[in-house]
Amino acid sequence: MNCEYLAYKPKEVTPGIWMPEDGIDYHSKYTSVKKYNPDGLLFYEIKNGYEEKTVFMDLLPTAKLMHHMFSYLEKKIMYHYEKGGVLKKTTFISYSDNFEVEHIKEEYFYENNSTICLHYSFDKPSYYDKTTLLKDKKIVEYWKEDKSPYQRYEYYYDNDKLMTLVEVELPSKRIKQFWEHKYDSNGNCVEMQRFNFKKDPEHCWVYFFDEYNNCIKEQMVFGTSKRLVENIDFIHEYDDDGNWNRKVIYKNGSIQYFVDNKTNLLIK
Repeated sequence: MNCEYLAYKPKEVTPGIWMPEDGIDYHSKYTSVKKYNPDGLLFYEIKNGYEEKTVFMDLLPTAKLMHHMFSYLEKKIMYHYEKGGVLKKTTFISYSDNFEVEHIKEEYFYENNSTICLHYSFDKPSYYDKTTLLKDKKIVEYWKEDKSPYQRYEYYYDNDKLMTLVEVELPSKRIKQFWEHKYDSNGNCVEMQRFNFKKDPEHCWVYFFDEYNNCIKEQMVFGTSKRLVENIDFIHEYDDDGNWNRKVIYKNGSIQYFVDNKTNLLIK
């Protein structure tokens, strides 16, 4: 299902006034364009100032083209498979060397229910990540080039909802920090509380939703005092069918972005 959200950074601000003449900010996290092919695979995306186009063959990605928005091709990523469609490595060519040299980007290894990815930097091994999927739990470990572990993230789920995320230092296995999540009856995350290694509460994100399950407010509060650190408001404009067409984003009372929803999907 395609979606298109375009964020505008206003040059002059008048509350409640929509200013489409302002240029789209393609670097904004609120700008998101995604298009899917008939098989439901994402083949076109705009994010972080880049336009990405993915080529598929037999439902597997074979190449990804990364352009600067409305500008030159920056990089082409190629996917390499073994028999049976098992991804073994990715390589790339880039603008920086006139697309003449193919560099290795990642290599993949598999064991039991784990996937190990070796990341390269300037064609030399840099670090590994190992992702292990268990029942209601995911573990991601990071290893140095010599395979010595230095960090681990543990994700704990309940019916596909992330409940707890723990960051662990390795090899000491000391918990550095962790996050706990709370949800409302509609499945929306309404609180994300961060704790330090002493289990003291620190930054906490609190989320508020309207009757259409759209987030209308984000607040960052600190510690047990719940001192307000940051406040973000989302003011939506709806049509008669419950679709939001536009929203205005305020941060600590000042307008940050206008977002135009080109998707126009009914929010249920």
